[in-house]
Amino acid sequence: MTTTSASSQLQLPDHEIVIIGAGISGIGTAIALQRAGIEDFVLFERGPDIGGTWRDNTYPGVGVDVPSHGYQFSFHLKPDWSRIFAKGAEVKAYIDSCAERYGIRAYVRLNCEVTSREWDEEAQFWRLTVGGQTVTARFVISAIGPFIRPKPPAIDGLTEFTGTVLQSTSWDHSVDLSGKRVAIIGTGASAVQIVPEIAQRVARLDVYQRTPIWVTPKPDFAIPRVATTIFHAFPPARRLARNGSARAMEAFLTGIALKHEKLVQVNRTGTRLLRGVWYRMQVRDERTRRRLTPDYDFGCKRPATSNTYLRTFNRTNVELITGPISRVTPSGITTSDGQERTVDVLILATGFCVATDPTNYIENPVRGRNGFDLATFYAENRARSYESVSLPGLPNHFIIFGPYGWVGGTWHDLVETATTHITRVIREARNRRATSVEVREEAADRWTKFAQQRMTRSLWALGNCDSANSYYYDGHGDTTFVRPTSTREAWAAARTFSLDDYEYRVTSAARTHASIRAGSEGLERPRITLRSLYGDHYSSRSASHPEQPRTSSTRTEN
Repeated sequence: MTTTSASSQLQLPDHEIVIIGAGISGIGTAIALQRAGIEDFVLFERGPDIGGTWRDNTYPGVGVDVPSHGYQFSFHLKPDWSRIFAKGAEVKAYIDSCAERYGIRAYVRLNCEVTSREWDEEAQFWRLTVGGQTVTARFVISAIGPFIRPKPPAIDGLTEFTGTVLQSTSWDHSVDLSGKRVAIIGTGASAVQIVPEIAQRVARLDVYQRTPIWVTPKPDFAIPRVATTIFHAFPPARRLARNGSARAMEAFLTGIALKHEKLVQVNRTGTRLLRGVWYRMQVRDERTRRRLTPDYDFGCKRPATSNTYLRTFNRTNVELITGPISRVTPSGITTSDGQERTVDVLILATGFCVATDPTNYIENPVRGRNGFDLATFYAENRARSYESVSLPGLPNHFIIFGPYGWVGGTWHDLVETATTHITRVIREARNRRATSVEVREEAADRWTKFAQQRMTRSLWALGNCDSANSYYYDGHGDTTFVRPTSTREAWAAARTFSLDDYEYRVTSAARTHASIRAGSEGLERPRITLRSLYGDHYSSRSASHPEQPRTSSTRTEN
């Protein structure tokens, strides 16, 4: 532990912890802090409500592609899911119920976008720009998830289109597609859900595909009432259903791929069954079926599940277009063969910028200790992290989804393992009365080397993935999206990693939040209110609990 000197007075930050984002990751992080006895935190959410992905995505057919019982926190198990694969509105309601049960809305500031983060070495806290104002925090936890913002397609003429443009992430439900000529660009997970839902009511649907996606059968049905009764009466059944669903999805999505060196025949057998049986059953026209069938190995990019997507291409009003788009015209789309197809409505379902994309942090910079800049780091270096949670150069800063982060089964497992790690570090910093804590270079290098070595045995290193166009890979060609361990290993690591893999610094004149209970001499903090801090960005929804994030158990004012 390092001790450094400072001036005799050190200003306290506005909050001990700022959480960025109030989706699944942010809500889960807030609950984890509460359960660890940490109360002085605030969540900044750029949107008008909590929920993240499930607030923004309301397009036709939106729903989970993981069984509902696996898509929930282990500490808040819902007994009455309506379907095996829940629709989006039910998932959003589940997130709301988590926030209500644990009182998290009192800590949330809506319509508050964090546009920059900068470490103040002298003050030993972070300065964040929120709505043009500065808010300070001892710790920052980035809970913005893997997909930062929609990725606009790089197509000439897009702004010249005079018809209606719809985004999968901000669907305008006032637009009636009945009888319209519609084009959708993209055939990823969102498109797989949208296409079957709208095909039956549009006059014509053109589906523009760059890279086909593997689509598997979806065992979806309404959950019988007797099962719901059992889940209500016997809580262990809920846990069994959650764990079974999550582990099955983990094996399906990443488990077999991570052990590709040993299980290559399992992958090949599954691929043959999909191509030779499932796709033949679904698509009648051989040429269309061939164009819908990927030429890369199953698992190179995240597959989709649907019983209706492939069959939709049997309809006479649906056309699959695989030729490159030359440009968008005022009235339609022109492909490289010179053909223009007139459309009334254009739907963009072209994916997202992932968390390790440097452009995210050019627009919203993150600057740490000794000139560290996250955008520059991601652009010029192979990604690294410590347990996907922290990076050298960013003291008092944690990431729910960092490089080598996704555990494969369910997003909630990632959130719970990451927050277990984070709360252990913050509590240790409190115990040591440290003003800053930063992962050691050697610890991050060791863990990153381990992750890279593990990946050499995976499908993504050994398989035929060149044509997959998968977001699992970053700009340097590394598979940094996926954590190369099982969920069981991730849990073990979160509970047992060495706290000495972090360096704790104590500023001699400072006394941290952990010591404030004993008094506050040598510390001064301006008297502030949430409204003075956040101005117009102060959420009226939170106004009934204006001072809740500042609890007397962790702060004493002079």
